[in-house]
Amino acid sequence: MSVDQKSVQADFYYRIPLKEGEVKPSFGKNPIDPTVVRHQPFLKNVTDARAMRTSLDEEGFVLENHVSQVEDFYDASEVEEKYYPEIRELARRITDAKAFRILGHITRNEAEAEEGKRLGAHRLVHNDFTPALMDTIRNFVKDPDHLQGRIAIFNVWRRFDTGLSHAPLAVCDSRSISRQDLLPTDLHNYGGRTEFQLEIYQSMNSEEHRWFYYPQMTRDEVLVFRTFDTAMDPFVPTLHSAFDHPDCPVDIPTRESIETRVLCFY
Repeated sequence: MSVDQKSVQADFYYRIPLKEGEVKPSFGKNPIDPTVVRHQPFLKNVTDARAMRTSLDEEGFVLENHVSQVEDFYDASEVEEKYYPEIRELARRITDAKAFRILGHITRNEAEAEEGKRLGAHRLVHNDFTPALMDTIRNFVKDPDHLQGRIAIFNVWRRFDTGLSHAPLAVCDSRSISRQDLLPTDLHNYGGRTEFQLEIYQSMNSEEHRWFYYPQMTRDEVLVFRTFDTAMDPFVPTLHSAFDHPDCPVDIPTRESIETRVLCFY
């Protein structure tokens, strides 16, 4: 790490370790008891990564310049028609994969989240998938040849608001993460999808975790990070979380963002 890299300090919310006999955590199926403390904030250094050279195979994340022709990221039809092909082409350019499939997208809006209309920034250290996802992939991939080689999923994250410093996304260098930090968690009914079920990772705190972000990201940039990879044994993800920047002005527009997951077959 270069000594002239700037960093800020911010709280990151980690899962408290399970107590003896405590059942596997889950979200979305049963009401959450607000009296039970399950997460705790830890103050972390978050380093400006703009001066770094990173890779998807090493740190697990990269920043890419990427101009989109989409005019309205809230228009699902336009996103599917224009953005999905753009993301597939991006994945073709920055990976060695041979085939690609888009696994949907989520558009987030902090202001609308406060009104219960849409998802907002997710301030919890987590990863989108665990190795259990392979069972799902085997069920919907029709071409058996795609299942023979490496399979990876990358999250392509873009903000399109004008606030730029509100609730930025941070990523954790995957080399600083231990398998013992990760806690499999069932996720149900996410984003209003009543039949949705998935296993994700929460993370417990570790002083080894190294956090990075790209300040002042614009609409023409995307942060790409690894969330699943069969080439890793054991699989260690790129943990990520939104955080509250300590220098964010109180009167700027709140974060609006879109994330798209692309399944890559090698």
